Amino acid sequence: MAYSVREERQSLATSLREDLGEAERMIVQLRRDTVEQFLQLLDRIEDRFAQLESSGLDLRPEFTRWGSLQSKLRREAGRVVRIIDVAGGLDQLRQANPPAEGLWWHLDAVVAEARRRLVRRLSITLGTIVVVVAVVWALLTFVFPPDPNTVVASEAISTLQQLAFEGRWEEALAVIEDAKSQLTQPDAELLIWEGVIRGKLGQHERAGEALAEAKSLVPAGKLVAYWWSLGSVQLSVGNLEEARASGFEAIDLDDSDPQGYFLLASVAEMKGDTVCAVDLFEETFQLAADNNPQLAVIARVRMGNLLQRPANLALLGGDEEESDGNSESGEGGSPADSAVTGLPETCGGL
Repeated sequence: MAYSVREERQSLATSLREDLGEAERMIVQLRRDTVEQFLQLLDRIEDRFAQLESSGLDLRPEFTRWGSLQSKLRREAGRVVRIIDVAGGLDQLRQANPPAEGLWWHLDAVVAEARRRLVRRLSITLGTIVVVVAVVWALLTFVFPPDPNTVVASEAISTLQQLAFEGRWEEALAVIEDAKSQLTQPDAELLIWEGVIRGKLGQHERAGEALAEAKSLVPAGKLVAYWWSLGSVQLSVGNLEEARASGFEAIDLDDSDPQGYFLLASVAEMKGDTVCAVDLFEETFQLAADNNPQLAVIARVRMGNLLQRPANLALLGGDEEESDGNSESGEGGSPADSAVTGLPETCGGL
């Protein structure tokens, strides 16, 4: 009997090692037709560990492999979720595989949290740009008293950035209305914020009026800056499709201006399209190097941060793997699509 128990435990341990090996292979080339099998395999591995918990077997190597596998799953959650979405989505898979309690059944929550952190980092980056511009302006004009309108608008926008990150749209609108009551002349950037915030509140007609007024305040030759500002605000509140559209508007106006490419690079990063984001940050750097060195430096830093992430080292290691990934996630695009927009071929799915 004792021999039979030991033999059963050894058999379970062998099965555990085989399942770990299979999972390690599957995660590298995950496809829409295998993703549910992969998630079920992770459930089985977890069950194997529970069955062997009191067996007395030395499972330290297996625990290490299991921990590494889960870490890789967290790092590549965006890629896995995109494949799952093509296969029907996590909600459908959770309903089909109750109780679906493992981390792998809730990768959409992991991706959402990562996106919130990214939004905060982007907000800090955009805020830094605003601060740098403000400092330069102050250094050039410190002998003159500050414009009261500029002070009111700047303080309001700083508050709006934090309220937008927290999703407090009603309070944000109150800040805008208070600031407008103090201004002696309209401020384009504050009006852009008003348009975006009113859109969040469903006040679409008044949102359009605010954006139209903001656009009317911008000189005809500076409309790229309008779309850049609008896209940046849209990005900071999580309106990715609207920010994407603003980026294309900027590029359509002037495809030699780096601001539109930087905006689209940020959208691609938010969407998890790393290869496209890197290529667009590189395009931004090339266009900004001579005339906008501050933006060039920021683009280079953002690109470096992307390349240094462990999950992206493998992603950028070969064109073939990226091509396969785009095909599975449904986000691929043809070179012809990219040629129409003037973007790199890697951004066909943007």
